[in-house]
Amino acid sequence: MISSESELHVEELEALLRDQGFHRVAFLSTNGLPRRLAEHPQISVLGQGTFLIAALSCYPREQDDASAPGDPHALIAPFARRNYYGEAVSRLKTVVRILCRDHGLSKQALRIFCNSRLPEKPLARLSGLGSFGKNTLILIPGLGSLFVIAGLFLPFPVTGITDYPRPSGDLPPTGPDVRFDLCGSCRACQDICPVGALPEAGRLDEKRCLQALCTETVPFSEAFRRAWGFRFYGCQSCQEVCPHNRALSLETQTNLGVLGPSLSLKRLLSLSFLELKEVVRRSALDRSWIPPRTLLRNALVAAGNRRDQVLLNFVARHRSSDDELVREAAEWAVQRIECGHD
Repeated sequence: MISSESELHVEELEALLRDQGFHRVAFLSTNGLPRRLAEHPQISVLGQGTFLIAALSCYPREQDDASAPGDPHALIAPFARRNYYGEAVSRLKTVVRILCRDHGLSKQALRIFCNSRLPEKPLARLSGLGSFGKNTLILIPGLGSLFVIAGLFLPFPVTGITDYPRPSGDLPPTGPDVRFDLCGSCRACQDICPVGALPEAGRLDEKRCLQALCTETVPFSEAFRRAWGFRFYGCQSCQEVCPHNRALSLETQTNLGVLGPSLSLKRLLSLSFLELKEVVRRSALDRSWIPPRTLLRNALVAAGNRRDQVLLNFVARHRSSDDELVREAAEWAVQRIECGHD
């Protein structure tokens, strides 16, 4: 057994993550981090060490809508159809066990992160894992933007990464001098956004973004309700039109938290808050910051936009809800279904 962490090499770590199915791997030393990134509270508390940053594909080769006649569905964005975040963490735990076994490391010394409070996208960009796109997401050739970021923090240096960190890209892209290496003159993501949440390349208006709003406990405006379309969770309009997301082939096989591409609106609108929470248990939607009432609100708005008479009674039962957010969405959806046209 090797007892010195200083004998860890980039090649060994990269091979470990490749063996666990991660599609891209990069490394970043805390030495020489740009000041604003080094002073980030979630980074400064870690001290000196090495970030191991990886990408796991969340591209699904499947239909986007499983609706059938008489059974309209609400749609789920690809990244949330399975618990890719949980899958990435599970695979990293295997890496940690191997490192502890072979190098005598303490499990408590190695921090796993995925969908965390760390500035994961800036770290990924700075490590060279990928480049910022104009929609503020990280782009990687061969993976596009359809992947989750995950990694480990090792509280010591790793041999073989003397050329890190990269010289630029420590912060989210803003300002006229930002380079979008993989975007060129393309502005498809900006033009397609149904609510104009990308007013400038690399600047996301989170107060308008449907993805950001889908878990907020505030009513949608009329414009946002119509723009919501048939969604249940997530908006990927800017990713659907991205040229880098075409002809993808790398997939991640996982049975963790499988929801599928869409869920039956009849079923969703028949559930209580507790029952809805149970449906999404262990999925990517099973988070403390995703209130079931917002998911029900989302389903009601999707039902209103479906305008299928088969949903009318399922929607109408929520007009008497004790929850104002749900009650208001139900009232709107009933009017949409009964009207049948704009």
